[in-house]
Amino acid sequence: MPPKMRISSEMILEAAYEIADSEGIDRVNCRAVATKIGCSTQPVFSRFPNMEELKNAVHQYACECLEESILSEANIGFGQTLDADKDIPSCSLINVSVIKLAELARNHPNIFKLIYLSDCGEGRGFLEERKSFGVNQKIIEQLIKVYQIDANTAEEIFERLSLLSHGICTVIATTSMDYSNDRVLSMINRTLDEAVKG
Repeated sequence: MPPKMRISSEMILEAAYEIADSEGIDRVNCRAVATKIGCSTQPVFSRFPNMEELKNAVHQYACECLEESILSEANIGFGQTLDADKDIPSCSLINVSVIKLAELARNHPNIFKLIYLSDCGEGRGFLEERKSFGVNQKIIEQLIKVYQIDANTAEEIFERLSLLSHGICTVIATTSMDYSNDRVLSMINRTLDEAVKG
């Protein structure tokens, strides 16, 4: 008789993430996750006693996957701080983030909606919620270093860029309209240039 499969929290999260990606976070429930894994509902309930806890964990998992994807593309280690003496091409991390965000909205609209259009983080302001993402803290650090501006100015510019990029990507994720990566980057970089000069 084959050994009984041990169901880990990671297996549950990955299965729930796949369901959220293909069908939306509202379709994530104990039975659907158990069916996806090929087990009973008991292991799912033993690790996530209620669906709110599981959905919040899937949200966090999705955020971490996106951050790791951005930082990997930008050749910055997850959890690593920017080296003050290292030359960083202007806007490099911003550009990578914007492209990854547009691609997420285009190719995985349900995950984009889970991260940016769900109730997670409710009660915090827009800037506070964005700053809870480690990659966004790195972008603010980069703005300060590259443009020699103070932290308050960098945060104001970051908030403006975030509102614009999230607005464009929400259009991509929720409608049939699309904007190419080049067009999105052009709008973001023009806005950045105007904000820095202003």
